[in-house]
Amino acid sequence: MKPMDASTDGDDVMKNAIRHSPLSIVLTDPRIEDNPITYVNSAFEALTLYSRRFAVGRNCRFLQGPQTDEAHVARIRDGIKSEREFEVTLTNHRADGSAFRNQLLIAPIHGEDGEVTAFFGLQREVGEDAGAGGGEDESVGLLRELQHRVKNHLSMIVSMIRLQARQTVTEDSLKAIGRRIEALSVLYDELLGGGAGDSEKVATGAYLSRIASVVSSLEPRGAIRVNVECDEIGLPVDQAARLGLLLSELMTNAFEHAFEGRPEGRLEVRFTRHEDGGVRLTVEDDGNGLPEGSNWPDSAASIAAQKDRAEHHDGALDTTGEDGKPGVGGSIVRALTQSLDADLTVERLEPGTRVTVAL
Repeated sequence: MKPMDASTDGDDVMKNAIRHSPLSIVLTDPRIEDNPITYVNSAFEALTLYSRRFAVGRNCRFLQGPQTDEAHVARIRDGIKSEREFEVTLTNHRADGSAFRNQLLIAPIHGEDGEVTAFFGLQREVGEDAGAGGGEDESVGLLRELQHRVKNHLSMIVSMIRLQARQTVTEDSLKAIGRRIEALSVLYDELLGGGAGDSEKVATGAYLSRIASVVSSLEPRGAIRVNVECDEIGLPVDQAARLGLLLSELMTNAFEHAFEGRPEGRLEVRFTRHEDGGVRLTVEDDGNGLPEGSNWPDSAASIAAQKDRAEHHDGALDTTGEDGKPGVGGSIVRALTQSLDADLTVERLEPGTRVTVAL
């Protein structure tokens, strides 16, 4: 974000602050009674002061309070019932009782059978007058555009979160799901923060750097050093979205497996443009290396097969892989690479592994 000029008037400062405020993400499951929350990101916790532990399993109505207009609540209720995308701005209340203006953009997520499997909500704090004029501001238009473009990725992630809500999963599986949601959150922030510029392109170097920072922040072992070098390259939103999710998966895989049993290590992330005009995303670690005979991620099952396995699994579900077999991450890496029409190479190093995605 560019620094604001000291001569900027108060209204412009407020607009900039609102535009660059973190986006809160909420997922709910209409297939469970009362459409409870199944996931919230860290921005939701910061905005509402409610913890993830408190929010998950409850309907969103706990955000309502004395200043909430019942007409706005009715609009949300009708929007959910219609199973269509809608937007509403209303007054909600934080855990400490303080009121804030909350702009909601809610969209249904459909399963392969066409049935609504989840509602995906974006919310952000806005100024007191937001929504009063009845018109839609430019930033909401950008959010709608991006919401449509990443819907396929959302469906994939939502399906895993729904499984998590229905059965016990391992701690590592919960962490992996959290990283995927945070990666999407960064993409929304990046597009929204782009101002009135070209909404068809994303400053992908900066975006991938933020992804790396977010994923690293969720890794509790501070002794694993992460170095990031990203050229400033503008790519279409679709490509940037997939690359960001790919980077999240590749880094998550390294944190889960490359440094198992090791107190420290190094992870390198590079994003460069080559003379032939193509771009390269490289993730390299100095960890344990791939198991003997592994051909990850080619041996990973399809997303559909992973869903089927999870639905029929007994005991705590480990989506990160079991008995040396690739987990959901490997399946997502395969799917995203194919959707990008990219070449993915995996090299064994001494020590470690290097993964390169070439577009």
